[in-house]
Amino acid sequence: MRTSTNSHLPLTIGLINNMPDQAVKATERQFGTLIRAAAGAVNIRVRLFAFERVARSEAALHYMKSRYQPARALIAGGVDCLIVTGAQPSAAHVRNEPFWEELAEVIDWAKQNTFSAMFSCLAAHAAVFHLDGIERRRLSAKLAGVFAFANHGGHPIAGARGTTRLVPHSRYNGLSAEDLELAGYDILSDSPIHGVDSFTKSYDSQFLFLQGHPEYDADTLAREYRRDLRRFVLRVSEDVPTRPCAYFPAAAEGELRRMERQARLRPERLSFEAIDRLEFLAPKQRSWRSAAVSLYSNWVMATAARANSCRRAENTKAAATVAAFPPA
Repeated sequence: MRTSTNSHLPLTIGLINNMPDQAVKATERQFGTLIRAAAGAVNIRVRLFAFERVARSEAALHYMKSRYQPARALIAGGVDCLIVTGAQPSAAHVRNEPFWEELAEVIDWAKQNTFSAMFSCLAAHAAVFHLDGIERRRLSAKLAGVFAFANHGGHPIAGARGTTRLVPHSRYNGLSAEDLELAGYDILSDSPIHGVDSFTKSYDSQFLFLQGHPEYDADTLAREYRRDLRRFVLRVSEDVPTRPCAYFPAAAEGELRRMERQARLRPERLSFEAIDRLEFLAPKQRSWRSAAVSLYSNWVMATAARANSCRRAENTKAAATVAAFPPA
């Protein structure tokens, strides 16, 4: 377990931003804003990292050059806990993703060298496969929308038992609660309809896994739906995209239904101008924001408590060593 001799040091969070080029800045802002909102009295410092084997455009590389370090730099130390973002899937199996080898190395390092590590969406799927060989399962349709998940009691990150929290999800794959529990994972929140939301497993570090996206902006699901609809009209994708559930305002229902009908019957007549209106139909507020801040606050507080406990133990050990071997 990583320790420090100063209990008053800030909690340093390493953020590996693995999102595609067009989402790098938004993802950096989303996680940074949520972490700051959740920090409370904890002094938080965020360091940015990226996987080197993920192809980037020249513009993205230029932006990231002065702000991001390669993920392998984590091993040199200076980070107390870790967040690995999701990514746009590019392969049928996670082990064929371009970041796979780098992520596996980071996971192995984080088990013994962080106080906690959080893995989001695709990173969570890749992590449990690397750790325990658990395969994600393809869903019958994309799970997209804002859903209610019930918290399980007994864990400081989960919140009060039986309470529910709203969480945006946007994924084509899922993990089975049965598979996770058989491998020793603790389910923190789930739904009888939508499955597992969050879960955890303890090593020297406390690992937290999220299948959802509490960090999302109010319009993120709308922008993803717009992207998927454009891909369908361009015949890049064969399936009419799933409209995010329990997300768009009721006032937008009529226009959304007309757009979906056009996409199914005459997609060639659905203009990009009409599709681009989806961003303006998005909700103005995040119904999941308070739940997101609460989850991250619980994680920050639990991690800070774990870090301070280790620091105090190290300080006590150092003091005892000095007392046993006083200067000559």
